[in-house]
Amino acid sequence: MTSRGSIRLLQIVLGVVLCFYSVELVLAQLRGPHHSHAFLFLLILGAVEAVAAALFLFEIRKGGMALLVVFAAAAAFHLLHGQLSNIASLAIYAAGVITVMSNK
Repeated sequence: MTSRGSIRLLQIVLGVVLCFYSVELVLAQLRGPHHSHAFLFLLILGAVEAVAAALFLFEIRKGGMALLVVFAAAAAFHLLHGQLSNIASLAIYAAGVITVMSNK
């Protein structure tokens, strides 16, 4: 596989996986029996991430920038809630997005 093909594959995998995870987040918030103080934030964050991930598949710059903003907001949320282990995944996603953006 060429390097261009590898970058395209990374773009597709990131877009699809992030879209799936964000839809999963939105559904979890809507199905939850108790709406916590973070309900609205997580609902909006998940919806924005889903749109950004889908956009990333077709408009790399716009979708990528939107995803990086979402990752920053999610990282702040996790930091405020003492969930430091979740930040590692966000860093990996961000590195993948930046890699795709820098190669297009």
